Parts: sequence; C-alpha cells; structure tokens
Amino acid sequence: MAIATEAQAPRAQTARAPFDLTIDVFSRMVESGLIPQDRRVFLHDGRLYEKMAKTSAHGSVGAAVNRAVTRRLPEDWSLWPEATVVLDPVNAPLPDFAVIRSGDLLGRAAPERYPGPGDVGLVIEVAVTSLRDDLTTALEQYARALIPVYWVVDVTGRRILVHADPRVVDGRGEYVRVEIHGPGQSLPLALDGREADRVPFDEILR
Repeated sequence: MAIATEAQAPRAQTARAPFDLTIDVFSRMVESGLIPQDRRVFLHDGRLYEKMAKTSAHGSVGAAVNRAVTRRLPEDWSLWPEATVVLDPVNAPLPDFAVIRSGDLLGRAAPERYPGPGDVGLVIEVAVTSLRDDLTTALEQYARALIPVYWVVDVTGRRILVHADPRVVDGRGEYVRVEIHGPGQSLPLALDGREADRVPFDEILR
C-alpha cells in the first residue's frame, strides 16, 4: 500500500551580516547623545569599543607627559589628551595624547571635524597594561594612516619607544625607524620633519 508523505518545505536561510559603522555615523551618534560624551568610546574596524579604566601609574605618567610636551610645543601645535583622531572611514581611536596642528582649519573654520592624519604630528600612548596592543594593533593602524611619529611610553619597562618614518607594505603599516630611550636621555620632538625641541626622559618617567 502506498503511503502518502507530505513534502517538507526547505528551511529558510537567514542572511546575516555585521553592520559596519563609519566615522560619519559614529559622529552623529556622539553629537545626538546616543553615545554619552563622558564615555571613552572609539571606533575600531567599524565596531565600537570602550577604553579600559586607567591605573594610578597611567594617570601620573600621563600628567607628566602633558607637562613635559605642552611646554615645548611651537605655537602652531597643541597637545590633545584622549581626543578622537580619524585614521580612515572605519577607524577613529582615542590615543592617550595627540599633537594636533592648530589654526583656522581645526579651531574655527571646521569645529565639527575630527582631526585626521594630515593634522597629526605625533601620537603618544602610555602603556601600563596595554603594551602588547600598543606595539602591534595600534602601531600598525597609526603607521598605515601615515602618522609621522608614534611614541609608546612603556611604564613597566621604564623605556620610551619612538617610531618614525611610516610606510605601507602589502597593505599593512609599519615604521622604518624605532629608537628606544631610557633614563638620562632625551627624545626628539619632531614635527613636520623638523626637530622642534627635545624632551628629557626623566621628566616623563622619573
């Protein structure tokens, strides 16, 4: 005897894909209050992340960086602590410090625009628990965006690594020159390819 069977309909396959945020969307979210301005949120590869809380060592060394660098900057440059810097449409980190070109371009004529690579002379990261990321993921991003100089203040290792001459090889960023500075030495404060001053290591890591 033949048994009638009911044909099973194929299961519907749901297509899912992540939605990558761009700097334009991120900016509108901040300006509208969807992202509270007191939260330390940044954009990495189209995703939102929040920076970790700072240790006491990070705070004290950060204050020393602020004092040591600010007093030596030429008039047309400013030190911006933990401000958004746009590297490309889907990456906008919050470096601990960025030395930003001052003037009409950023300060008055276009106050709504975040600084981009062409506005940045130097990025500084203070590494207490973040050294691995600062010397890999963050370094590659800054070099790929051709940020000219990148300092990593290694608090635990009591050294400051100065990276210069960025280039892009096979789509990945790297710095050609790396200098390691220690106690008793001074770091070149280079802006626009010229040494504006020197910063004593001992003013940053006593």
